[in-house]
Amino acid sequence: MSNNFLPYGRHSIDEDDIAAVAQVLQGDFLTTGPAVDAFEEKLVQITGAKFAISCSSGTAALHLAALTMDLGPDDKVVVPSITFLATANAARYVRANVVFCDVDANTGLMRPQDLEEAIAEHGTSIKAVFPVHLAGQSPDMQKIGIIARRHEIIVVEDSCHALGATYQTIGGDAPVGSCRDGDMATFSFHPVKTVAMGEGGAITTNNANLAARL
Repeated sequence: MSNNFLPYGRHSIDEDDIAAVAQVLQGDFLTTGPAVDAFEEKLVQITGAKFAISCSSGTAALHLAALTMDLGPDDKVVVPSITFLATANAARYVRANVVFCDVDANTGLMRPQDLEEAIAEHGTSIKAVFPVHLAGQSPDMQKIGIIARRHEIIVVEDSCHALGATYQTIGGDAPVGSCRDGDMATFSFHPVKTVAMGEGGAITTNNANLAARL
């Protein structure tokens, strides 16, 4: 055991961040209000999605996505076996069942064939898949999206590790969170994530009905 303290994460806060917080503290709103609207608009710009809805954490974002899909006890959700437990817990919060699929040994990412194998084993009881963008890396979302659409499976991307990243498609790079190949994408703003806010989360989508429900 090391005698040195190893922190869980090291956030970076500069004077501009402190000034932005102070501005909110001196304003009329500590929750909701114009700062949240501006933040959601910025997320839309960065990801290219049509809608962004903020919430209290990345876990809450995944939970809201599961609620919005009306998942229940008879449904199964495919989750990669390497991820933070919140990805699987979101399905359990709505009493859906979790199917852990295999991942690439080198990247830890779900592969299209891993999703195919889960579908082959569990059939039409699979209602959703939660592919994870792990440590800034992205799975092959285009192929995963094609497979999911073929089987009428909803795709919720756990994008908490990958705000600002892109993934490759046949038509060029796609921003993570653009939802080009999925229905919703979730983000976290915990101090160990790309943008540190203490806490916070968000969901992006291109579906106006899903956005209204969220």
